[in-house]
Amino acid sequence: MHYLTYEEFKDIMSGTEITETQFNEELSKAEIQIDAVTHYFYAGGLHDLTDDVKSNKKFRYLRASAFKQALCLIIDFAIQTGVTNSNDVVSGDVKSISIGRTHIETNGVSATYGRTAVPDEAISILAYWGLMYRGVPYR
Repeated sequence: MHYLTYEEFKDIMSGTEITETQFNEELSKAEIQIDAVTHYFYAGGLHDLTDDVKSNKKFRYLRASAFKQALCLIIDFAIQTGVTNSNDVVSGDVKSISIGRTHIETNGVSATYGRTAVPDEAISILAYWGLMYRGVPYR
């Protein structure tokens, strides 16, 4: 089961011109990227995204919503730039991109986290809600 539907994607990324076909092509790759940076927070079975989205607990609901928002940003980034995996980031295959009237040249500088295909904006959201925590909980 996927983390996100196309309808949710359209709601979060209002005004997007990304088609359902493009979305479906990138969804699985984006899920791999988000699982890698969140250490399988929702994929590992310890947490349930569906339950958190429906939760009455505000923090769980907001955390799940942020996770979905970050996933949308990853999908949008992949479609707009062509960067879909760490190899694209490391090899630097994408030197420049034009979107509408905006043209960006990278000159070797990455707008992604480490060697992942996750844009910095998504990382900021995930980190704020604790989804990138690497410590060991003590109980």
